[in-house]
Amino acid sequence: MDIARVLVIALVVAVVLVRRFGGRPVKDQERLWVLPAILAAAGVAEGGLVAPAHPVPGVLLLAAGVAAAFATGHLMGRAMTLWREPDGTLWAKGNRTVLALLGLSLATRAGLALLGLAVGVPVTNGALLITLASWILAQGLALAARSHKVPAAA
Repeated sequence: MDIARVLVIALVVAVVLVRRFGGRPVKDQERLWVLPAILAAAGVAEGGLVAPAHPVPGVLLLAAGVAAAFATGHLMGRAMTLWREPDGTLWAKGNRTVLALLGLSLATRAGLALLGLAVGVPVTNGALLITLASWILAQGLALAARSHKVPAAA
């Protein structure tokens, strides 16, 4: 994993976090899959998702990482504060619960990375990008599901 790729991943995470906690309009719900699809495609293109020397643990760790990212992302999307502005625009903003879930997500990712290192399966950029894609997609899906229940502003 070279420093440039780590910086790109860190930049994507930073942008997502700023958008989550700064309050933002929830728009283009039809396109909520675009960024996750781009990240997942970049992850697959990166290659090396599964260590050739340890294919079974590699697949299991990748699956666990994607599942954990999806679960915490879904919980984050369910926990975000949603409201409608007088013009009908839906807005979302992170809160303390979302921050705690972010900590859980990072701790889970770190735990899986340490487990992988213990069994000889290194963390790869591709795997990180795919788990990030899962995390973002789950948040978007949870927000989209909740958006229909937010009443119009009074």
